[in-house]
Amino acid sequence: MYYEILGPTRGDEPPLLFIHGGGATGACFRATPDGRVGWADRLAARGYECWLTDWPGTGRSGNRDPLEIDYGDVVDAYLRLLSGVVCRAAVVVCHSMGGAVAWQLVEKSSQLVAGVVAVAAAYPANTPPRSEVVRDDGDVVEVVFGDTGVRLVVDRRRTYLYEDAYVYEQAIASSTRFPRASIGAMRAGLVGLPPRMLLQRLGVLEGMPAVTDPAGFRGKPIRLLTGGEDPAHPRAIEERTVATLRDWGARAELTWLPDLGIEGNGHFMFFEENSDELVDVLVDQLVAVGAATT
Repeated sequence: MYYEILGPTRGDEPPLLFIHGGGATGACFRATPDGRVGWADRLAARGYECWLTDWPGTGRSGNRDPLEIDYGDVVDAYLRLLSGVVCRAAVVVCHSMGGAVAWQLVEKSSQLVAGVVAVAAAYPANTPPRSEVVRDDGDVVEVVFGDTGVRLVVDRRRTYLYEDAYVYEQAIASSTRFPRASIGAMRAGLVGLPPRMLLQRLGVLEGMPAVTDPAGFRGKPIRLLTGGEDPAHPRAIEERTVATLRDWGARAELTWLPDLGIEGNGHFMFFEENSDELVDVLVDQLVAVGAATT
């Protein structure tokens, strides 16, 4: 699995381990589509040690057939990275589909997860994802995602590139912060998503990981960071996730950007026009879960 490290090595503080979402790579945290410096580089400039990664079979991670990759493969890769390469407790910063991976790291390797900041991140599959299969001929699946009503067409024979319906109705949707002139640049930076993983996330296939032993969540500091214009992460879903995490003993809180007077952010907030401002909000979450600023 590809990784790169930004910022100084800080043996006295947990590093930040970034887990991107579907269709992205670790590069999504390095630059915005309109050409500004991204979150990871800004955090590195503030003294954070940042580990950026690409899922196995995705982006710069080679030697795997992406058509064979599922959630279990990705979870196993991050467990190996944490235990065999990072070798100390990290704060996990996850986005979107990467959330389901982060919850598995807490369950299976809690001692190596100091805390989690979940940015518009998927909930554990203990709440099963809801979708309606419109048609499925064995190769191509047309499905309506229950959380948003967006219709997606997934071909099992090739990696999935986000189609117009996803980009305009879910990724951007009603965001007033996404720079519309940069939509093409954003799409140019996306990569093929393993179709099995996407179908697991949609609930068409089994395998989106659920937490079976929540002991590792006890006392774990977790912050959910979400914008007010993300159709996949309305406040009700985020509060449900917080309640689940608290039931498992986690010290979980929701940071809802509109409560801070920050309106208009969607799913890809680190790409949006106020992403520089949001770094300060992100740092507050990092400090809250154990990653001190300098």
